[in-house]
Amino acid sequence: MKKTIVALFIIALYGSVLAGSVLNSKHNLSVSGTGDIKASSETRVCIFCHSSHNTSSEGALWNHETSTGKVKTYERSTMNSKAEQPNGATKLCLSCHDGTIAIGAVKGLPQPIKMNNVGANGEIPLSRKTNVGLDLTGTHPVSVKYEQSLALADSHLKWPPQDPEKVVGTDADGYVQCTACHDPHDDSKSDRYPFWNKTTFDAVCVTCHSY
Repeated sequence: MKKTIVALFIIALYGSVLAGSVLNSKHNLSVSGTGDIKASSETRVCIFCHSSHNTSSEGALWNHETSTGKVKTYERSTMNSKAEQPNGATKLCLSCHDGTIAIGAVKGLPQPIKMNNVGANGEIPLSRKTNVGLDLTGTHPVSVKYEQSLALADSHLKWPPQDPEKVVGTDADGYVQCTACHDPHDDSKSDRYPFWNKTTFDAVCVTCHSY
């Protein structure tokens, strides 16, 4: 009886860990991934983004080739700041999501990892929403500096950003990046918004915005 209870506890615990893990998300691009875009035979999960050797300085142990293409940035007359060309985490996200580089194009390998259900050059197919392209004018501004003087100049912005859980906000350099709203390693928090940092859309937005 005791062994059964312990076994059930372990199963429940392991399941809850996987629920918040990249292993059980579409960012698991290995052959064991849950999405249809995944490797033909590669079993390593982290290799698509990270490696312990031969990495670039663009991100933590970063292993994926990054785009050199220039994007069209978000720009509005009402903005008190200006979105820069992708930097930080945004540049890393776009290394797959701008659709210009093969998903399997990682450093240290002579050929890209073979993938299923990708475009002719191994990229995210143009028909998918996850291929955002090089025109970012229709998205929330990213790679934009969120500074005190600029925030206080706009009555609809908060300073400082207010999130008791500290999962939404700027990066270490004060930039709003893709990771301000999305967690690339955890797709369990929201059942509506992919890799969303909180349960609801509004819960993320009110960190920086006042309505």
